[in-house]
Amino acid sequence: MRTSDYHLKIILLAAGKSERFNGIKVLAKVQQQESSVTLLEHALQQLSLALKTLNISNKNIRVATGRYHQQISELLADPDRLDYCESAALGLGHTIAQSVQHLLDDNDNISHIMIALTDQVALNANDYISLIEQSVALPNKLVSAKAGEELMPPAIFPRAYFTELAQLKGDKGAKPILYNNKDKLQTVSIAHAEKDIDTQQDLLNWHNKN
Repeated sequence: MRTSDYHLKIILLAAGKSERFNGIKVLAKVQQQESSVTLLEHALQQLSLALKTLNISNKNIRVATGRYHQQISELLADPDRLDYCESAALGLGHTIAQSVQHLLDDNDNISHIMIALTDQVALNANDYISLIEQSVALPNKLVSAKAGEELMPPAIFPRAYFTELAQLKGDKGAKPILYNNKDKLQTVSIAHAEKDIDTQQDLLNWHNKN
């Protein structure tokens, strides 16, 4: 595959119910030097910086929303970037499936889709760049972050796996696709992928360390 044939879209998942967080997790403030942005803004900033470095338009990022679509839309004020998933309440698998299908309905030239999580607060632009560069180098491979021995998001899926993504259901995400195709999987060691925010205490701990 030539680089000119590599067309990446990114689904940034922000459709969770935040039940463990006791609040709207993706809109929680995360400290970032002298400024304070939300988890969602932080993820978008790092992804956008990665894409800018690689000369990819940040319009290729879609934010999958669910229960808190209205609140997120008030923050971002960019309706073209948001993708409301009516089935989000049924679980992560439904959210991914619906988001992928919406992308495919709108675009017929997508070669790869990255699935990323808003709450992986430690990920930075260089982490995303490492994944994308690996995917460009090995376009037929699944590419996933790895922390220790664990496969972690973000992960990039070539077109051959779009149908499976669009058929996901329930609370399980896309990890089973990675584990079921380990012979076609290329991992990238990213220690930052191990850190996510599930609870208010997780966020407090992050603030205290940064």
